[in-house]
Amino acid sequence: MNSRAVIQLFVPASALLLLACTPALAAGRSIVGEWAPDPRRCQPIDGALKIAPLGMAGDEFSCDFKSVSREGDVVTWRGFCSAPRKAATVVASLRGEVLSVRVNGDSIGSYRRCRPGSGNAA
Repeated sequence: MNSRAVIQLFVPASALLLLACTPALAAGRSIVGEWAPDPRRCQPIDGALKIAPLGMAGDEFSCDFKSVSREGDVVTWRGFCSAPRKAATVVASLRGEVLSVRVNGDSIGSYRRCRPGSGNAA
């Protein structure tokens, strides 16, 4: 195969790769991090949550997820949460600066991203 043919094959393939990555780039802001009802008080005892890509923990519970999907600013995890351990679907929805979290359809609260130096979440 001559070099011109290789270039002609490479350019469309690289364009497709860029298009395939675009939805991930446009998905929205990350919600991984520390969140609390009052962003100045980010201790687990104050209701703070620590969200990881495949986990979540608070003062009285923790979750381990087997899968995660995202559509815009709504993230859905499927896995298990403790207290007691049971199958769970957790949905977090970011609207402006407020993160709303539901576990198996029940709201566990609304949160704001913790401010630096405001404590350590779970």
